[in-house]
Amino acid sequence: MLQIQIIEKLNKFLKNYLNLQFNPLKSVDNFTFLMEGSYEAVNYRRADAYQIKTIHWFDKFYLYIEVSFGSNYSHKFISLSIFQGEATDTRKNQLFRAEWDDFNKEDEKRPQPHWHITRDKANYENFYSLINSFDSKEKSSFELFEMSDLEIFDTKKIHFAMSSNWHNRGNYVHKLDDANRIVDWIEGLLEHIKYELTN
Repeated sequence: MLQIQIIEKLNKFLKNYLNLQFNPLKSVDNFTFLMEGSYEAVNYRRADAYQIKTIHWFDKFYLYIEVSFGSNYSHKFISLSIFQGEATDTRKNQLFRAEWDDFNKEDEKRPQPHWHITRDKANYENFYSLINSFDSKEKSSFELFEMSDLEIFDTKKIHFAMSSNWHNRGNYVHKLDDANRIVDWIEGLLEHIKYELTN
């Protein structure tokens, strides 16, 4: 079955790529597979925020991957998040997320795969906790910040196209239908992101 091929091939690739002694994607229900690491972070996805454990990737950057399937395996979802922080930081900050959803719908309007920018949410949370620990003068400064924050469009809602094909008037929604292509996509993402973060 495709979902088994996807998980097996991703685990094989990630174990080798990250030089791990274990398969990084684990599941308790055979529908959702989460990367199990050692470094705490908060994963922002849609309106949700939840605690996860990332894997150290390189320098100050950490990686988290989630793969899930709908109950009949027709819906497939892959999410790859990059975090930044010192090894000693109690929480790493999410920079951005790459996602590929396949809802198995012909009328899908959101580009697949796509990017989400989440860095501002992490900055907001850090600023909020810093200000809440000080005096009333600083709290009033934070209230001004909150007002201006409400005026700025929340970009984490946007699905920034990753491989659109608009220039050929082609399709911008790509199916998750080949395990090898998915591994190639993950490898290409990691290599490109690493290049951008180091240059």
